[in-house]
Formats: sequence, C-alpha cells, structure tokens
Amino acid sequence: MGKRLDDLSLKLLNQPFGTQFNPLRILKALAFETLKATDVYTEGDFFLHPDFHSDFISQDPESLLAEIQAKQEETQSFLNQADTLLLTFGTAYFYHDKILNRPIANCHKQASQRFDKHMNQVSEITEAYRAFIKNHPNIHLVLTVSPVRHTRDGMMENSVSKATLRLAAHEIAQEFPDQVTYFPAFEIMMDELRDYRFYEKDLIHPNEMAVDYIWGKFKETYFSSELVALEIAWERIMATLSHRPHPTKKHLHIATLEKLKEELPILFPRVNYSKLAEKLAAEILSLKASLGS
Repeated sequence: MGKRLDDLSLKLLNQPFGTQFNPLRILKALAFETLKATDVYTEGDFFLHPDFHSDFISQDPESLLAEIQAKQEETQSFLNQADTLLLTFGTAYFYHDKILNRPIANCHKQASQRFDKHMNQVSEITEAYRAFIKNHPNIHLVLTVSPVRHTRDGMMENSVSKATLRLAAHEIAQEFPDQVTYFPAFEIMMDELRDYRFYEKDLIHPNEMAVDYIWGKFKETYFSSELVALEIAWERIMATLSHRPHPTKKHLHIATLEKLKEELPILFPRVNYSKLAEKLAAEILSLKASLGS
C-alpha cells in the first residue's frame, strides 16, 4: 500500500529504512539511536548495518553510517510532524547476534552460526508499542499484518508467528481505541481472497488483482470523499502519462501533456501536485528528445 499511497499527492515518507518485518525491529529503527561503527557488517567489499535494509550499502563504513544518520534525521523530523503512521507486521521472529549480543533486523548473509533465532511474545510487542504510542500522542497509528507467508520459517511456525502478530495488534488497538486502528489486510487475503488465483506463481505473494482489491478496501476505510475524487483525477493523468503514442502522434501527445501540466493548479487547487508536475515535465522532455533523435 505504501507504493500506492506514494503515487498520490499525499505528503508521506515511505519505508525510509527499507523493508522491516519484525514489529520490535521497526520500533528500534524509529528510536533513532546513535549508530556504532563496531556494529557494521562486512559482506565482500561492502559494509552494511544489521539494523537496516541492504538498501543502505557502501564500500566505506563512515559513508554508510553518514547515509543512515541523514535518513534518521529526515525521518525523525517527518515523524514529529506526521499525523498518521502506517505499520505492517510481517513476522514475530527475529535473530539475536551472538557477537554483538543483541537482536538485529537483518543478517546480511553473515555466517548462520553467528545468530540464534527467537520469536517475540505478544506481551513484548504490546509493551513496546504502549510506550511508543504514549510518546507520540498526536499520531494516529494504523496497524496491519502482512498476509505474505514466511515459508522459510516453516508453515506451522509461520502460523504461530502470524497469530502472535495478530493478537498483539488486537490488544494494542483495544487499549488505544482513539489512537490506533487495525486494517485487516491479512483477513481479507486469507478469508475473502482464499483462492490461489489471487496469488503470484510462487503461491506466497498476492498478485496484482489481490493488491487492487485490498487497496480498494483500504480506500473505503480511510479515504475521505474528497481524497477519493482526487485519486480518480490523479489516476487519469497517470494513465495519460503512461500512454505510449504512435510515432506519428507524438506531437499531439506532447501537446496533451503540456496542457495537463498547465491545468494542474486548477485540477488540484489545495493539493501539492509537485510530484505529478515533475513526472509530466520529465515525460515531455523525453518525448521531445525522441523527436530530435
């Protein structure tokens, strides 16, 4: 859903630290703790950090830490101004690094004997989120459980993990009904879309049809009528942007895009349409360049 939201005019920050699966590792990333050079892993000629996704990678450890710190500062500033935080719980399992003597978020292909595998209990998750919510009283927290099975954990283990996440999310939402809501992506996939025609070929990940359906349910739950109308207008422009005209019609398509760009202030008078304007400008430049080649 993050990618769908990112395509709209909303002011948001989508997965600033890369994908995080464990609810407590997510909170650790949002604690913005001071980074330690001694925590960095090496993988071949590269350096990575065990608390962050491999999106953060460098051939120099200092550059890696500086990049992560910059993202921490950006995220902390954004979080302090945000009114909504959407978090997806993926697995209750986590790995404990026996050398660093602490839990980590990503093993980054280090030797397996370096780690012990554990599972968070419901009480651990609820206690941690209770503290986070009390420290962020102005944020509406939307929790959801990922329907993607973590088959590497084992099917029975995955079921226990998902049950743990679901119960924790339930207890958090029950304790903070004015501040926390639960969106049932897991239940929609498991109960409404239980046929395998809604899955990719790996029979694990929801396919585009399933994602569209869940996205529709999300919009019904959280979008105002104004935002729904805005999304429809936005999608029409995106469809025009993605159109690939016949070579003989490129001049006409450029004119159409230029007209749309001029009309953005009228179409979206109270909305930041800068992302859309940038996309239109880039496509216009690309088409003009192709005419000159």
